[in-house]
Amino acid sequence: MAKKNLSTKELEQLLASFRSKRRVLLFELEQVRTAIVDLKKRKAAAEKGATVTGTTTKRGPGRPPKAGKAPAKRPKRGPGRPPKRVRQPQPLNGWDNAVLDAILSSKRLLPKEELLKRVSTWARTAEPKMKAPEVEIHLTRTLQKLSGRKKLLGTYHSGLRRGYHYGSIDWFFKSTGKLRPQHLDKLVLTEGQ
Repeated sequence: MAKKNLSTKELEQLLASFRSKRRVLLFELEQVRTAIVDLKKRKAAAEKGATVTGTTTKRGPGRPPKAGKAPAKRPKRGPGRPPKRVRQPQPLNGWDNAVLDAILSSKRLLPKEELLKRVSTWARTAEPKMKAPEVEIHLTRTLQKLSGRKKLLGTYHSGLRRGYHYGSIDWFFKSTGKLRPQHLDKLVLTEGQ
C-alpha cells in the first residue's frame, strides 16, 4: 500500500469524521447497556411477581382518556369495508300517494309541469298553508324519491322537451330502465291532451 501525503486540512477532516463516528457508536453502546439493565430489572420483577416501577408504557396516538373513566371497549370488526346500513322501508306519505294517483289515473307519462298542476289541486285541500314554491319543492323531492330510492316511478327523456316524463315502473324494463314499446302510446308530447 502506497503512502499518501495528506495535507493538514485533510487530516483534520479525517480526524473529525472519526470522532463523529466514535460519538455515534458510544451513544448506541449506551442505549444497548440501558436496554440490558432494563431487561434484567423486568426479568427479576417477573420472577418475583411484582411490577417494575420506572418503566413507562407507550400510549397510542390521540387525546388521552379523561381521569377516572375507563375507555369503552369497542367490539372488534373483521377486515374489509363496513357493512352497508340497512334502512327499514317507510310507508308512503300523502305526497307520494298523490303523485302516484295522478300518474295512474291519467294512464299517461306525465312531465313535472302536468304533475305540478294535479298535485297543487290536491295540496290546496291537504296542505292549505303551503305556498306554490313550497309545493313545487315538495313535488321535486317526491319525484326524486319515488324514481330513485323507492323505485316506484320510471323516467323517460324524450329529447324534444326539457326534463323527464314520469310513469309507473311497470311500464319500463327492469333490467335497462327503458320504456317498453307497448307503452309508447302513453307518451303525449303536446299539451292539453
